[in-house]
Amino acid sequence: MRLFTYQNKRRLRIFLILLALLAVIILFLCLCRFIYLQRYLVFEDGKVALDFEQDLQETMQHDTPQWDPQELQLITDEPVAQVSAAADAPLEKLSGSYITTQMLLDIDSVVAALSQSADLPDTLMLDLKSIYGNFYYSSDLPGALTSSAEIQTIDRLIGELSQRDGLYLIARVSSLSDTNFALANQSCGLPLRSGALWMSDEGCYWLDPMKETVQEYLVGIAEELAHMGFDEIVFDDFRIPDSTNIVYKSELTRSEAAAEAAKAIRERLQHTPIRVCFNSSDSLVAAHSDRVYLVTQDGSSVAELVRSLEENVSDPAAEIVFLTPSRDTRFEDYSILRPLIEERQQ
Repeated sequence: MRLFTYQNKRRLRIFLILLALLAVIILFLCLCRFIYLQRYLVFEDGKVALDFEQDLQETMQHDTPQWDPQELQLITDEPVAQVSAAADAPLEKLSGSYITTQMLLDIDSVVAALSQSADLPDTLMLDLKSIYGNFYYSSDLPGALTSSAEIQTIDRLIGELSQRDGLYLIARVSSLSDTNFALANQSCGLPLRSGALWMSDEGCYWLDPMKETVQEYLVGIAEELAHMGFDEIVFDDFRIPDSTNIVYKSELTRSEAAAEAAKAIRERLQHTPIRVCFNSSDSLVAAHSDRVYLVTQDGSSVAELVRSLEENVSDPAAEIVFLTPSRDTRFEDYSILRPLIEERQQ
């Protein structure tokens, strides 16, 4: 009896095909399981382990441009041009307008609003970096990415405003919410236990203020804005979010860590003529801020907010600044900046 008959060869060929197909399916299932289990990997003390009890938060990919991967280098050898002496002057109560990044996307409307009256506001604040890390001016910092706004027009506007006599010019920048910088410097981001980066509800990655690279980055921005003629810089949202998903290991509380970082940044900027401020209602952070910036439309919250800052504020009228479109009279005892476009349209 012939063993390798035509029928037997055909059966063997079918068997081998089925066996190969089964092997491919098994390999595919193993690969899927490996990818799935990656989210539970925990890297600690040089060891890798699986932790199925951790609270995972989905991270989404954004169509944002990548930073130049070159290492951040800040030029600090050259002295900062003494374009103003705001830091040496006494603090005064502020009254004026602010321009958001959304307004700057329609720069023609901003220019029109500023030209509608012969009298510019005494104080003008410009938002110059978004929560995603996009700059709204031509920054020379390595890897800095600009927004889709008309940057050259904004640059010219800043140049003109910095030459106006009697105008107090403030720059506000998103400080720790910065997707671009976090993607280019992932060790500077706030991590999840899975090793991924924590993401806010707005879809932004945040930076760890205790990282020296992050502090150098923010100092570099402030020095650059001082060169451009700004009297004051406001680091917006200067805090460590209280999300339990963030892996936080420090003997300091999150509030204390943010305050230590604010102190370090201010000390590094002592040689510049620019005032250093933080947008934070945290009294520990406020202790290291020339002014405290608060955003609210609720007039009933004014008294409570002021009380929470009393220990670190000697002149509330000059040192507490409310950013609000509200006309509630309870704001009037303090410095107030209102949106430029809405203010001009009323």
